[in-house]
Amino acid sequence: MTTNIGTWIGAICTLAMFSFLVKENKVFRSFQHLYVGVAAGYGIVFQFNSIKNVAWDPLTKKGDMLWIVPIILGLLLFSRFIRGYQWISRWPLAFLMGLGAGLSMKAIESDFVRQVQASLITLTKLDNIIIVVGTVTALAYFYFTVKPSKALSGASMIGRYVLMMTFGAAFGNAVMGRISLLIGQMQFLFGDWILLIKR
Repeated sequence: MTTNIGTWIGAICTLAMFSFLVKENKVFRSFQHLYVGVAAGYGIVFQFNSIKNVAWDPLTKKGDMLWIVPIILGLLLFSRFIRGYQWISRWPLAFLMGLGAGLSMKAIESDFVRQVQASLITLTKLDNIIIVVGTVTALAYFYFTVKPSKALSGASMIGRYVLMMTFGAAFGNAVMGRISLLIGQMQFLFGDWILLIKR
């Protein structure tokens, strides 16, 4: 076994979290709370350093006065906690909502328009035909405007199978990701901690 204290701490935390596989217990719950607390502490430190490096240092060291505006707007968000001045927090919230709406318009262009463009392909290869047929039939499954005809019902049924295959592939991809995480943790336990396998 290794003598590295950091590896021992990581291995104990891993085994405590794996103890949930037997049943829920106090050890698992304690380490779950520890994980949440460490993540919250890390998030606070990360955000503090982000504000310091991105806004405070350019303002104080470089004299970039434009950073006063986002700093003031960020501080005004805390007026929610002052009785009688909660209304002031609506101004930076309105700014954030407007900014989010503008960015979501860009997301529509990148997600929706690019998806349509990617579906407009030449039907010269079998792969392209499958993509176009799958896209059209999946859209037909969600078409509820008119009473379905036999052709629309058939396309809708094919679309349902296309969606089922898509969700199955996405689920399989998620399972593969979790399995690779498990393999990495097992390599850590048996390679770095117990030193049974060479890495």
